[in-house]
Amino acid sequence: MIPQDKHKIVCQLRRDREKALRIQSIMEAAKKVFASKGYLKATMDEIALAAEVTKPTIYLYFKAKDDLFFTLMLPLIDDIRQQLQKVEKNLLTGKIHNGVSLITAIFKSFYHGYELLPETFRIIQLFQQQGLMGELRPEVRSALNDKGRINFILCRHLLTRGMEMGVIKKVNVYEMADVIWGSLVGIIQLEDTKFYDHKKKRFNENTLHLAETLIADAMTIKSRGKKK
Repeated sequence: MIPQDKHKIVCQLRRDREKALRIQSIMEAAKKVFASKGYLKATMDEIALAAEVTKPTIYLYFKAKDDLFFTLMLPLIDDIRQQLQKVEKNLLTGKIHNGVSLITAIFKSFYHGYELLPETFRIIQLFQQQGLMGELRPEVRSALNDKGRINFILCRHLLTRGMEMGVIKKVNVYEMADVIWGSLVGIIQLEDTKFYDHKKKRFNENTLHLAETLIADAMTIKSRGKKK
């Protein structure tokens, strides 16, 4: 006979798995609806239909549409933070020792989020472009701002460290962080407006690599005695 406690544990584990799968299904549905309709026009009814659950079921896990949006954005924001932390570690351990490597690593940290979660990246890109932060409840807006601010603080710290090391030119780090982010977002947005074909990813990467190279070359302090 199976002990009663063990039976309860097995049943709870099953319920936990079902809950996790249901939440994941709702988030995937929200991603598709936000991407196709935009945040403002997306409704919880449409998300429920896409997830094949009832609207009350969604409210079991998310208080409102902006809570769902916030949860959807977290993996992207967290991935960028993790990538920037890796750059910080490589900078401190000497694996990054010149301006080109530093700027390139920062650029790739932002781009990694797009590679990992392209749909989510486009959703937050459009959300920011349309100035929709005011549509979020104050507590959700504050939490999202706090999460995103950490990434830009990290980025500015890396740029400051590069200037202290004498490998990149001294500029306003706030403006420079915006230039790097803005270049990436702008190019992705431009390429997304063009006709899609099987070569699009390669074309995106080529264009982004050119922007990355131009910024890195413009910001790098060349070592004396070496050819440019």
